This record gives sequence, structure tokens and C-alpha cells, in this order.
Amino acid sequence: MKSDSNRLAKNIFDNVALAIKARGTTEICLAIREMLASAFEFDNYLVIAYRGEENPVILHRSGASKRVHAELDSHYVPSLYVLDPFYAAHINRIESGVYLLRDLAPDKFNTTSYYREYYKKTTLLDELSFFGYSLDGWTYNVCVGRDETSGRPFTKPSVTKAMELAPVVVSILESRWEKMPFERAASNKDIPNLVASLIKELADKHDIRITNRQAQVALLLLRGHSSRSIGMQMDISWQTVRVFRKQLYSRCGISSQAELFSLLVPMVEIGQGSAQ
Repeated sequence: MKSDSNRLAKNIFDNVALAIKARGTTEICLAIREMLASAFEFDNYLVIAYRGEENPVILHRSGASKRVHAELDSHYVPSLYVLDPFYAAHINRIESGVYLLRDLAPDKFNTTSYYREYYKKTTLLDELSFFGYSLDGWTYNVCVGRDETSGRPFTKPSVTKAMELAPVVVSILESRWEKMPFERAASNKDIPNLVASLIKELADKHDIRITNRQAQVALLLLRGHSSRSIGMQMDISWQTVRVFRKQLYSRCGISSQAELFSLLVPMVEIGQGSAQ
């Protein structure tokens, strides 16, 4: 038993060394995956890069289930990423490290249209994401998940292993990635402002006029925040949030979050596309 433990430890250290050696090369995503896989079990793996509010760039993906990443390119990257808790953490510049999705998700996340229409279809049961930031404005996420393949969430020992490896992963993510293909996207173009894009597209496409505050409330509602949570995010009372929500629904001619989702998500895709 002791020799098995020693071999496992050696394997982890070997893979840490290989991952460090792979910094700045196109092999880095695979090297990080092998390092993590030698420490704990997961069903799927994703490396994604965000910059400001523009569409994310997928650097690597793998997984046993065909459903987990099935709509990543068709739905998540064009628009739905703006409703994801990990994207919100990127926008808020959460501290570098590793986080469980359930610790970052808003209080009403599981009741959102985003959860029902997209996230639930991935079959994901649990996710861990490592956050690292580059000096040129990119946020790198290494996400590992449990889905229908294993049918169970991460164990406490797995989370502990992830936390132990977090400093290594973050250090690698925050190194200079000189040969990654995504750097073609890192141009000097203007980064779109999502709230401004929504306001403009609603006016141009539907002749609907909403205020900056109403647009902010709309996005937070779609991300799964309750009125009290939105109030804390915007530093206003929850009663004021309800007023903004009532005004928003009235101006848009809707009466539910599902209708808000159907109306605004296409606007996100149009707005981001036109900004590029």
C-alpha cells in the first residue's frame, strides 16, 4: 500500500515537472490535464480564455460524454457565456485560484433559463475552475468537471488535491503563453460593453428603450441573482431592484424570466458580433 502511494506521488510530481516544462508551448493544455488527472478523477476538461466582455476563446476540450461540450461553439461562445458564473467571476476579477461552481453560482442559478436551456443539457454535476490572469488582459480558466460519465460530484479528497495544485496551475496560467493560437484574437480592437450593446440592440431591433440600470438588472436576473442579491451587487435596496424589474418587464412587454431570456440572448450575440 505504501509503495502504491509513493508511485502515485511520484507520478504527480513528474507531471507537475512536465507541465512546468511545457509553459509557452502548444502542449501546455494537455500537460495541465495530465498533471490534474494524476492527482484526482474528472470526466471532462476545458481550457477557455476571456478578455473583457468579448466572446471567449476555446483553447482545449475533452470528455467522454458527447453532450458535455455539444453546444459549446453553437450556444455558449456566441452568447450564453455572459450568463455563466465563471464568466461573471472573470468580470469581477475574482482572486486567482481554484473554485467550485456551486460556491460562485448566484442563489437562484438552478432556476434560470440558462440553467434549464443550456447547462442542464451538458449533464454536468460538478465543476472546478482554476483562474489565472495575464498581464495583457486575458483571464484563463482551466475547468474540470463531473458529468453523466461518472454520475457523481467531486469528493472532498479531490477538491483538496485541486486546492493543493492550484498554485502550480495558476503560476503556469499566468506565465507568458508565446505560441498559443488564440493570440491571433488578441488584437487592438475595442472590447464591447455588454450593457451598452443590449441597450443599443433593443432600441435598434425592437424599438425598446431601457436604461443602464434596467439593463444591469436584466443581466443579473438572467445569471440567477435574486432581488436581494442584485441589490447587493448594485448597492441598491431589493425594493428598488423590484421597481427596476417591473419597469424592465413593462418596457419589453414581457412577464417572465423565460421571456426575458428569449428576448435578450439573441441581442447579446448580435451586439457582440457587431462590436467585432
